[in-house]
Formats: sequence, structure tokens, C-alpha cells
Amino acid sequence: MKKIDYSKPLTPDCATPHPDAIFFDWDGTLVDGLPLVMAGYHHLASSFQVPDFSVEDIKKFMRRSARELFPELFGKRAADAQKAYYDFVMREHINFFSPLDGAEDFLREMNRNNVPLAVISNRRHDLLVLEIKERGWDIYFSSIVGAGQAAFDKPKADPLLLARDEAGLTSTDVIWYVGDSETDMVAALAAGMVPVFVEGGMRRLSDCHNIGIYPHSFACVRDIHL
Repeated sequence: MKKIDYSKPLTPDCATPHPDAIFFDWDGTLVDGLPLVMAGYHHLASSFQVPDFSVEDIKKFMRRSARELFPELFGKRAADAQKAYYDFVMREHINFFSPLDGAEDFLREMNRNNVPLAVISNRRHDLLVLEIKERGWDIYFSSIVGAGQAAFDKPKADPLLLARDEAGLTSTDVIWYVGDSETDMVAALAAGMVPVFVEGGMRRLSDCHNIGIYPHSFACVRDIHL
């Protein structure tokens, strides 16, 4: 595969490398996770008697895993807050599950063409697996990696490399990592994967440009020819 410099704007003749496999983020990429996460943080604000969190705060929180974020937000109460948050999410998640338009159609088409697929998210692993199985989407994925499964969560490369290994792929395979945040694109590049950005409503392609990353746009490449 010809090496592409993603620190510079892509030229018109810079074609997206054809994928041997496609890996995805979860919230904001395949499903709209914002309503559930917002409800969870509002529940925490009330339960722990702290100022409520703004929508912009919560959008930023979604780029990180709770095990890394909560000590900053709740200090010594981080473990209690994390338990309260996930207890709420486990009770309520099915009421908020909302796939993004076209997501399942794309997964079905890739599966039909035997393209290996995986999900790597900073959502807690057991909850991520539960959501995917309840939707019946587990048939599509060779690997599901949530927060805590690897030594470090995104933006480190560890969870993406773990998914690659679980899917039986190697560093010579061309793997797209499709995500909706700068965190995802940083992780993709750290793992030696092709960064593909999907605008799911919370972040914009220009946000990646602001930190010097110029990924491919999923809107431009989703109709790939297999």
C-alpha cells in the first residue's frame, strides 16, 4: 500500500486504499449514543450533587473511557460514580438505542461480501457487547473491543491492535478505522490503519484538520466497489 501522509490535505488523486477489513467506533459512528450518555451524566449530577454537565462537556467526555475520565471529574468518588453511571446505563440503554441511518445496510453489505468487520469503542466492554447482541449485530463482527480490554483505551493504538489480532489480521492487511472524533483518527494512525472520518452529528472533519490530521471522509468512500 502506498504510504499516505495524513498530516497534509489529501490531493484529489489520493485514492482511499481498498480495505481488507473495516473497523468501526460505536457511538456517533454506527449508533447515536449521545441521548443515553447525556441521560447518564444528568443522573450523576443529580445523584452526586454536582453542577449539571453541558452538552458540549458531554460530547468531549465521550471521546474518553470512564476509567480514565471519572477520576478527574469525581476524585475519590470516581469508583462510586462509575458504578452509578453504568448501573443507570445498563437499566436504560435499550430505551435509547438508535442506529444511524444506513449503518445496518452497510454492515449487511460488507458482511455479504465477506469483508471482516470489528467494533472498537471506549464504551465499557460488557455494555458494548450487550448492546450489539441485543440488536442482533454480533453476526457482523469478528471482534468487539470495549474499554478495559486492552492495556490502554483510545486514543492509544492498543484496542485497535487487539481487535486486529482477534480478527486474525496482520499489519500487512489494509484496515479502515471509521470513527467520528479526533480521538478515533489519532488511534487509527497510531495503529497503522487508514483513518476514515464519519460525520455523525457531534464532530466535523474540520475538527481533525485543526489538530493536523486529514483523514478520508466516509461520505466519499462508503460506496466502495468490492
